[in-house]
Amino acid sequence: AQNISNESEKNGMDVAEYGKHQKSLRDGGLSIENPRRQHQQDEVLVYKLQLAGMHMELPVGSRCMLVGANGAGKTTLISVLGGKHKVDESAVRVLGRPAFEDTTLCAEIALLTGNWTHTVNFVGHNVPYQAMEVSKLIEANSVGVDPERVERLVKLLEVNTKWNLTEVSDGQRRRVQILCKLVKPFKVLLLDEITTDLDLLARQDLLSFLREESEQNGVTILYCTHIFDGLDGWASHIAYVSKGEMIFAKPVSELDDRLVVSSDQAARGWGTLFCAVQRWLLDARPDFESLLKLAAPRVSYTPPGVTSGGDAPAVKLTDFTWRYKNSSAPQLDGISFEIPRGARCMLIGANGAGKTTLLKILGGKNMVPEGQVQCLGYNAFHDLELNKLVALLSGDWTRQVACVGNGVPFQADFSVGFMAENFAESLVRDGMDYEYVRSRMNRLVSLLDMDLEWRLHQVSDGQRRRAQLLLKLLRPSQLLLMDEVTTDLDVISRQALLQFLREECEERGATVVYSTHILDGLDDWPSHVLYLRGGKVNYCGELSGAPAAKTTHQLASSGSLFTRVKSWLISEREDRSQAALDVKCDATPPTTAAMATPPPPLPAKPAPAPVASSFASRFDRFGGASRQTNMYG
Repeated sequence: AQNISNESEKNGMDVAEYGKHQKSLRDGGLSIENPRRQHQQDEVLVYKLQLAGMHMELPVGSRCMLVGANGAGKTTLISVLGGKHKVDESAVRVLGRPAFEDTTLCAEIALLTGNWTHTVNFVGHNVPYQAMEVSKLIEANSVGVDPERVERLVKLLEVNTKWNLTEVSDGQRRRVQILCKLVKPFKVLLLDEITTDLDLLARQDLLSFLREESEQNGVTILYCTHIFDGLDGWASHIAYVSKGEMIFAKPVSELDDRLVVSSDQAARGWGTLFCAVQRWLLDARPDFESLLKLAAPRVSYTPPGVTSGGDAPAVKLTDFTWRYKNSSAPQLDGISFEIPRGARCMLIGANGAGKTTLLKILGGKNMVPEGQVQCLGYNAFHDLELNKLVALLSGDWTRQVACVGNGVPFQADFSVGFMAENFAESLVRDGMDYEYVRSRMNRLVSLLDMDLEWRLHQVSDGQRRRAQLLLKLLRPSQLLLMDEVTTDLDVISRQALLQFLREECEERGATVVYSTHILDGLDDWPSHVLYLRGGKVNYCGELSGAPAAKTTHQLASSGSLFTRVKSWLISEREDRSQAALDVKCDATPPTTAAMATPPPPLPAKPAPAPVASSFASRFDRFGGASRQTNMYG
């Protein structure tokens, strides 16, 4: 599928020399060689290479994992292979044909990205598709497809055909996107971060399906991801990109020396692939290793009003039930639990368990009865003191636009630095120490590897997520509610952020409630676990006291936490399947009693139907009246 080799001293080449680079291509699969250019050679004002001197080849039927840091060029590479950029006709070939010029490849290549959006005038780009019925989307995309394949994917992805895209969550929208893209069989699948919103079991089921497509149907798969839970043994090839260069692209069988796991990492139960990728990224960015161990700012700060709550827990819910309008079942059903202050609590559950709903309610986004939901001793939604004590960070940093819908990203033409500086000044005006605010902002900018010159209307989704994290974490809140905020971050950026959150809890006594489906390297991070199952609390307490994984569910994983959570979700799925089989029906009377009861009288024989006319009514232009008479006569 792809061929990549680095060239020595390419940085010293001029544009003309680079264009004369000798090509070596092979037919079949995917192949790419030479960089992508932003402008024509004779028109270039600023010549910038997104992909530099790449040469890579994958055989038909291979499963290649594309890994690298944020901004390495992975998405650009996938877009080039998907025919989204015009390149040298002989440089990039898919199935032996030019990726951009041969438009017939559209029927043989499926490109799935993290965004399923479109551009709306006067609103911006990346606006999610809305107001569409899922059943009609499936019907439109499955013309000529085997119904058994459609039914299997609907069941595999647990898609409800009665959904409407206006009402579903991001995870449900992602499932519909994957279904619509995979419902037709393709020869090449280009997958760019498509599993971020799926829970563990849904992700594992999808990867098993993709493996079957590769082994049985010869489908070539290029899968770009930052999530390595349970992926050991899935890929046949691994390609590592760094700063637009292909470091290597080889079969897994030839990477034994690069996939070595240290003894301390093996003792923690971390997966081989996760440990290897983390080491590759740290080798390319040695400064991040020191950032992971950097001490928190020494200047201390006590948020106002935190002591007024006394010894109240950070979060307390008492017999709380919540349902959305027109919902047949409650999203949260009679839940009661407490989370102590200073805890690092992981919020666990399958898609649709009620995690996002719970975090929004704790963040004051919905009106709730007084006394049932308390944060830091205050009543959620009602007490305005919580505005400065609680920070809610969700996967979406969006707004609602009339006549368009919700989920529209912020795309204003101003820099991240402008936003951060203005917010920092407002914190100082509110009485916060200037040196503390500056040191905190510098620490976050370093951890998130940010450029303050980024402009929101030009950045990628990952960069926009970093801007959100910077602005939300700049204020030292006492309760941090985080809902899938690390999905766009690479391995070491995610680890650095989690290290920062650990310091927040240990140094300031803050409390973190972190909802995620990514469990790479998290075995020793949480102190507490909150497991929601179908809108009910299944377990809430310290991690050490959480239910252990069942012996039958001890599968290869990325760590003990992954194994434990996967076991819970498997048990939950098994219980749902059993409940679906336990259908109540009326008791059957004994045979003797049935024989003693006389049979009911036979119904009277209906009168013969009138003879049908040989001509349909003149008001029935399709002959319906005639057909009905003949059918029922």
